[in-house]
Amino acid sequence: MDTDKTIFQIFNGIRPMARELGEPPSNVAAWKRVGRIPAEKQPHVLAVGLKLGLPITAEHVVFPLGRPNAAYADLPPMDAPVLCDRPDDSQRTANEPNI
Repeated sequence: MDTDKTIFQIFNGIRPMARELGEPPSNVAAWKRVGRIPAEKQPHVLAVGLKLGLPITAEHVVFPLGRPNAAYADLPPMDAPVLCDRPDDSQRTANEPNI
C-alpha cells in the first residue's frame, strides 16, 4: 500500500472521486472528514477504482486516510512487563479462587 497517498488523493480529490462513484460530493467529503468509507460502499469504491486502473487495494478502502499506527507495526516487542489490575471480589466468579 502506498502510505503516502490517501484514497482521496489517488482519485485526484473529493469531486472527481464522487463523480466516478456516482455519489454526491458531500457524501465523499463526509467520508474523508470521519476517515471512514461506509462498509456497504467499500466494495463499490474498490471495484470502481480497479476499473479505472487506479493503484488501490482493499486496504485503501478500509483505511482511506492510511493507517495511523502503521509505523509502529515494524517495531520490535517491548521487554517491559505487562501490569494488570486484579479484579476485586465483586468481579470474581464463584469458581475463581481468591488469591
